[in-house]
Amino acid sequence: MPHAEARVVRELKHHLLTHGLRKSRVLHLLVDAHPSYVRSPFARDLEPMTRLTLEGTRPDILCSVARPEGVLVTGIEVKASERDWVQGLGQAHSYRAGVHHAYLALPASAADLRAPTLNQARSIGVGILARDAKHWVEVLPPADPTPLPRAVSQASSLLEGVPAARSLQLNHPLNYLAAAFLADRGAPAGELIKSLAAHWKDLGSDSSRRHAATGANTLGLLDLDWKPTLEGRTVADLLAALQFDPDTRYDKRKRLLDVHAAFAAVARFVLIRQPAVRLIHRTLADHGGSLTLPELAVAAGHDDPALATALFLADPSGTLKPGLRGPDINPSTVFKLKQNLWHAGLLDTKAHGTAGKDARAYRPAEDVWALPRDKAS
Repeated sequence: MPHAEARVVRELKHHLLTHGLRKSRVLHLLVDAHPSYVRSPFARDLEPMTRLTLEGTRPDILCSVARPEGVLVTGIEVKASERDWVQGLGQAHSYRAGVHHAYLALPASAADLRAPTLNQARSIGVGILARDAKHWVEVLPPADPTPLPRAVSQASSLLEGVPAARSLQLNHPLNYLAAAFLADRGAPAGELIKSLAAHWKDLGSDSSRRHAATGANTLGLLDLDWKPTLEGRTVADLLAALQFDPDTRYDKRKRLLDVHAAFAAVARFVLIRQPAVRLIHRTLADHGGSLTLPELAVAAGHDDPALATALFLADPSGTLKPGLRGPDINPSTVFKLKQNLWHAGLLDTKAHGTAGKDARAYRPAEDVWALPRDKAS
C-alpha cells in the first residue's frame, strides 16, 4: 500500500501526543524528514519534520517524555508490517547510543506478535509498541539506559549542591556579587583580593575577601582562577546597568530586598540556581510554605537524602530524623545561608536569634523557615 509507513507514523504520532508514553506525557515530538514522508499525503500531519540524524542513525520519531526521574528522550523505528521486524529491531537497537529508550513500533495486535520478535527485542533492550484496534500499547518495555538518568542527575545535584550547602561563609549576597563585579570590571589577573580591599570596604580582612571570592566560585560566578564565568560576566553587566558601585557603603543592617530591590533580584537569580536552595524552596512549597528547621530537614531528606544531609547536618554521616537538636545542625546553613536567602527575598524569615552562636544554644524547633507569602502556593 502506497504511503503505508507514513500512515502508521501519523497514527502513532497522534497517539503519543494524545495519550503519552509509559503513562507519561510526551513534551515534544519530531518526525524524520524522510522523502517518503515529506511526499506523502500525510506530510502536513507529520510536521514538524527534520532530518533526524543521531550518531549516523535516523529514527522515524524522536520525542521527549516527562518521566518521574526526569525528561527522557525516546527514539522509535516504525514499520508498516510485522514482516519487517528483523530489520526494524536492528535499526531501533542502533538508536540506543543516542537516546534513553528505543522502540520498534509495529501495526499488529499484541496477540499477533510472534515469540521470536519479543525474545530478540528483549535481548537487545528494545521496547515494542503494537496497535490493538485503534490504540497503541507497550507490549515490551525498553531496557533502562546506562547510566540511569536519575542516578546521573542525583550525582550532578550533589556535585553542584553540596559545596554551596556547606561552604558559604558570608551572610550577605552583595559580598559575592561584588567579587564577581570587580573580577569582571577592574581586577587584574590574580589581584581580586587587592581589588576587594581597595573598593569593597565592607570586608575588613583578606580572609573574608577570600570567602567572597571562593563563595562566588561556589555560586558559579568565578572560575577556579577567580576569573568571571559567563554567568559572572552577566551578573556584572546586570549590576552595572543597575548602577552598582563597589565603592559605596551599602547598609547591610537592613534587608537587601527592602533597600535595593533590584540588587536583591540579581541575588535571587544567582541563588535559585543552586540545588540546595531549590531543595529548600521545593520542600517549603510542598508543605504549605512554612516549616520549622527540624521539619524542613526531615521533609527535604525524603526528597533528596544525600543533599539534605549535607545541607542540614553538622555531621554529614548522620541521619535526618525528628527531634534534631542544636549541635546536630550545620551552623552555616541556619545562619549564613538563611541570611542570604532572606536578604535576596527567597525567604520571609531571617536567621533565628540563637543561630550563628554556640550550637548548644541554638533552638531549631523555634527556627521557622517561610517562603514569601505570594510564593508559598
